[in-house]
Order: sequence, then structure tokens, then C-alpha cells
Amino acid sequence: MKKKNKIEQELDRKEFENEIGRDLSSQYKSIEAHEKMHKDKNPYVIGAMNFFSTLFFFEFLYWMIKLNVNFFTYGFTVSFFARMDPFFHLAVLILCIYAVIQKKSVVEIVIDRWPF
Repeated sequence: MKKKNKIEQELDRKEFENEIGRDLSSQYKSIEAHEKMHKDKNPYVIGAMNFFSTLFFFEFLYWMIKLNVNFFTYGFTVSFFARMDPFFHLAVLILCIYAVIQKKSVVEIVIDRWPF
């Protein structure tokens, strides 16, 4: 019985090592693709692309949410969104600056963490 348990433990350990190997290889491939995409590119252009893609994505998302909520509440939330606008724009500006510093768009981070 103990021998069988040891064999099962050994198989589980090997399976775990194989999973780690696959995870590491997929991470290396994604890092390699990211480096290949940014190799020999102007860092200021990449920074500007990250800044503006984050800015346009979140501003468009906010605009769509605001438009739909105001439409379905017959305009009762207009004053709420008028008060929230400066805070939201400040948060988006911080996200844009973060995207430039991290050299990766926040949109890419959201897509990478998307469960589907």
C-alpha cells in the first residue's frame, strides 16, 4: 500500500513539473513576442500609443456607460455624471501615465487578465 502511495506521489510530482514547464514555456513565448514587437521601435512612439490607446478606450467606455445610463433613467443621472466627470477624467489620466511608465497599455493588461 505504501509503495502504491509513493508511486502515485511520484506521478503527481512529475505531472506538476510538466505543468510548470508548460506554464514557463508559454510565459517565455509571450515575453519573446512582446520583446520582438517592441524591438527597434522608438520608445516615445510606443509610449504615445499606450497613452492614447488607454485614453481613447476608457473615455469611449465611460461615454457609452454615461449615455446608456442617462437614456434608461430618462436623464435623472445627468447631475451625477456631471459631478463624476472630473474624477473620472483624473483617474483616466493617471491610468494613461501608468501605461507610459509600465510600457504596456492598460487595455493589454485588462485583456491578459480576462478570464475567457
